[in-house]
Amino acid sequence: MWRIRRIIRRTKNLLRWLPIIWKDEQWDHYYIFEILRHKLIIMSETIRKTGNHTMADYDADRMMLCARLMKKVQDEEYLFEFIGDDEITREQIDKGVKKHDKAKRILFKLLDQYIERWWD
Repeated sequence: MWRIRRIIRRTKNLLRWLPIIWKDEQWDHYYIFEILRHKLIIMSETIRKTGNHTMADYDADRMMLCARLMKKVQDEEYLFEFIGDDEITREQIDKGVKKHDKAKRILFKLLDQYIERWWD
């Protein structure tokens, strides 16, 4: 019976990952972040649902924070926040670069601090 459950679980897992792998390219960091972000979202949902350890909700929240930061870094959100302004100043560009770099630092600091304790 456990073998059947495992096959079903793995089939569901394969279907969940298929769209991510289908769009994967070997070009740049965007796709690395996309895979890691997808994994963190899945893990967050699972840990929040099963809650097999005392800090489950806290860990799930941290995973989702990392996933949100990752998306901002992927999309270079802070670098493009002034697009559409009539005139973009050098100061605005520098501010966007600083915010982008800060998001990356926070993201990797969180991953470094928590990733080894994120398990179900």
